[in-house]
Amino acid sequence: MTLFSIALLLILGLSHMCSALDSRNTCTISRTTFDTILSSTNASSKAGLAWPNGNFDDYKQYTSTGKVSWYYTWSPNVINADLEFVPMLWGEDQVQAFSSTIDETISQNKVSAVLGMNEPEQGGQSNLTPAQGADMWKSYIQPLKSQGLRLGTPAPSSAPSGKTWIQDWISVCDGGCTPDFVALHWYDINATQFQLYLEDFHNAFDLPIWVTEWACQVIYRFDELDPRQLFLCINSPPKRQNYNNGPQCTQEEVVEFLNQTQSFMDSTPWVEWYAWFGVMENLQGVNSVNAMMDQNGHITALGEQYIGENGDSVQLSRAIRTHPTHLQLILAFTTILLMYIV
Repeated sequence: MTLFSIALLLILGLSHMCSALDSRNTCTISRTTFDTILSSTNASSKAGLAWPNGNFDDYKQYTSTGKVSWYYTWSPNVINADLEFVPMLWGEDQVQAFSSTIDETISQNKVSAVLGMNEPEQGGQSNLTPAQGADMWKSYIQPLKSQGLRLGTPAPSSAPSGKTWIQDWISVCDGGCTPDFVALHWYDINATQFQLYLEDFHNAFDLPIWVTEWACQVIYRFDELDPRQLFLCINSPPKRQNYNNGPQCTQEEVVEFLNQTQSFMDSTPWVEWYAWFGVMENLQGVNSVNAMMDQNGHITALGEQYIGENGDSVQLSRAIRTHPTHLQLILAFTTILLMYIV
């Protein structure tokens, strides 16, 4: 088959797939078609549950479609679940519990990977220097590689200091830490910036990426808040840090943000696994429209979107927005060039 024939078939195929427009002239194709076009990886198994609920809530309501394949609990503690478990050494407070149970956890559960410390550069989280993180990793995480486990880096927040912490940690490790993937968190409201952030980490460390927390969320730094605001935040503190002090996402914006970011990760081979924040009854100060579980422990409409319950479609908008006519013109121009080349 000539290059001209291939290009012509591509034009006709995309024209057929993008024949339907919504009120915003956005080309919409099915998630299945989108994933098939953009990735040869098995995107359906990337989604996981960041699960702090123990056995009190029913995890099975998130597994009906088969898209969710794994979970973690910010700890070495398992739940009664027929999913792959990823234990975590959260920080210094969990060293004893982690070290005394990890071998049994590995032998009795579906475990192929382990996560390092949680947001180590943040004072309100595991709060470790790179040197402390290196010592902890070498003592409790690195030895698990001999058991065949894949190792994830400590997961930094999306503050600028997060990437610097990982770079310093690798340097201090001096070859004694050999992670197999980079775990990270991201909180903000721009799907394109999310994509660029992941690409930057992937390029910087040349390792696969796990996004173990992300949400459409403006997060205020404590040092940027008025003292009166700090008083109001005591019972529901603003979660971690972010440098965009604009308005919080609306429900519609969260739906589109999840659609775009999840589609990007599903179609990107070097993004291996991801877990949204949050699947819990209380989002700990994060904008409640990000909830995939209601206060009664039931899956929300956003949770159903996450697991693909409704066969949700992917809109080629914002990050990949174009009118079908423009798309056809672009491809037609490409075809003309190919005719001259051939």
